[in-house]
Amino acid sequence: MNDKIMEYMANLIPELGRMGVRVSDSRKISFGVQLRLQRHDTEVVLNIYHSEKKGLSAVIGGDVKSVLGQEVIKKTAELKGKKEDIALHHWHNWIGSDECGKGDYFGALVGCAVAVDETMKPHLTGMGVMDSKLLTDRQIMAVARDLYRRYSDRINCLVLKPLKYNEIYTAMWHQGKNLNDLLTWLHYTLIRGLVVRSMGENPVLPKPDGILVDQFSSLCKVQKLCQRKDLGIPVVERHHAESDLAVAAASIIARYQFLQTHQEMCKYYQIEFPKGASKLVAKTLRQFVENYSAKRLNEVVKLHFKTTVKYLSDEEANQLFLNASDWT
Repeated sequence: MNDKIMEYMANLIPELGRMGVRVSDSRKISFGVQLRLQRHDTEVVLNIYHSEKKGLSAVIGGDVKSVLGQEVIKKTAELKGKKEDIALHHWHNWIGSDECGKGDYFGALVGCAVAVDETMKPHLTGMGVMDSKLLTDRQIMAVARDLYRRYSDRINCLVLKPLKYNEIYTAMWHQGKNLNDLLTWLHYTLIRGLVVRSMGENPVLPKPDGILVDQFSSLCKVQKLCQRKDLGIPVVERHHAESDLAVAAASIIARYQFLQTHQEMCKYYQIEFPKGASKLVAKTLRQFVENYSAKRLNEVVKLHFKTTVKYLSDEEANQLFLNASDWT
C-alpha cells in the first residue's frame, strides 16, 4: 500500500473511532484502499486513492446524505487539508514495537517487536501489512501467518496471560509503578531480544539503525529505559506509529496472538469473553464468578481494572485479597 495512504489512515482511523465509527472491512482497490465504515445501522464506503499526479483523494459512497456520511466527508476533508507529517525516520534497518490487549479487561497483554529493512517494503505491502486496526480478524490471521512463514527470525513476541500479567502488575504496584511501567518493561524486553540477534560473531540480523515504538506515554519511558540500559540505538516514540511498516507488522502479530489466546480461553472455560471493556463485561464477570468463583478471576481478567471491585461483593473481593482503594 502507498505510504501516503497509510499515513493518512493512521491519522483518520483514530479520529473515526472517537466518532463511534468502526471499520467493518477493508480491501485493496486500484490505486488505493476501500474501507467500510459503520456506526449503528448506517454504513458508508470510503475509497482512498493516491497518485503522483493527483496526490491523495478520499471518495465517499453509500449513504452519503446520512449524518454519518456527512461527518465522514467533513473529517476526511479536514485531515486531507492538514500538512503532511514529517517522516517518522530515515533508517535502512529498524525495529518497530507495538502491543495489544492493554484496554481489554478479559485476556492477555501481548507485545511484539519486528525487525525490518528497506528491501522488505515491497514484500510487506504486497502481503497486506498495515495498521491492524484497519484489518478484520480474518485478515489479521492470514497476514500474521504469512509474516511468521517468511520472517520468523525477525519477530519477537511475548504473551502475558492474565495469571502472569497480574503477578507482574502486582509486583510493580508494590514498587510504586503503574501500567505504563509494565508496558515500558514489555517493549524494552522485546526490543532487546531482537537487538541481541544482531550481536555476536554470527548475527542473525543486521544491527538496527533505530527503534520506533507506538507511543503510549508522554514521558517517553521506553526511550529513557533503553538509554539507561545502554542499548546504544536511537529510540523514537510516536503516536500513530502504525503507519510505519515495522510497527504495523508488530501490531498485526500482537493482535493475532491476542486473538489466539482469547479463543483458547473461551474454549477452555466455555464462556464467550467479550473483548474491550464494554457493558458486556459485567455480565460475563458474574457468569464466571458463578461458574468458577471469584478467587479464580485472576485467571481471566486484568485485576487492577476498576471493573473488578465495581461488580464484586465485599466477600467476593476478599477472596481475591483485594482492597478497592488499592487499584485504579
